[in-house]
Amino acid sequence: MLLLKIAILIILLLLFIQDISSRSVYWFLFPVLIICLVIVRVQSQSLTELWQPVLINIGFVTLQLVILTLYFYFKNGRWINITDQLLGMGDVLFLLSIAFYLSVLNYLFFYITSLLIILSFWLVFQSLTAKKSDHIPLAGLQGLIFGVFLAGEWWFGLFDLTNDTGLLHLITK
Repeated sequence: MLLLKIAILIILLLLFIQDISSRSVYWFLFPVLIICLVIVRVQSQSLTELWQPVLINIGFVTLQLVILTLYFYFKNGRWINITDQLLGMGDVLFLLSIAFYLSVLNYLFFYITSLLIILSFWLVFQSLTAKKSDHIPLAGLQGLIFGVFLAGEWWFGLFDLTNDTGLLHLITK
């Protein structure tokens, strides 16, 4: 199991390096990431218990994509493929990949937290650098943050990303 966890972290690091350096990532890393995450997750949960949160998480991503598509349709007066110029396919594939590991509330928490961290980081980075860029390496940066979350769970026992109980307890305090 340790080797599988290390493999997951290496995949996330590869996603980060590729996205930062070339603004693209190898698509085949995402199915491998999904398989590895599912194997790790079913160690603590049965495969039948896994599907409900996965479907809810994927539904959330789908809803986000539909809302973004409709927003840009009304803004521009025509249909726009948002994964063509606005949001990379790697970004969508990454969000779908982690949907197979995170519980529903942890998925929402990661999604919001990572976007806030990345936006803050990117605004500071853009203000400090002479080379400006319109494209944020979202999948790579989210992969890096997700790797930190996983390390916090697996080796430091800070939280359980597959169970909402700890997050619910924190919210209700």
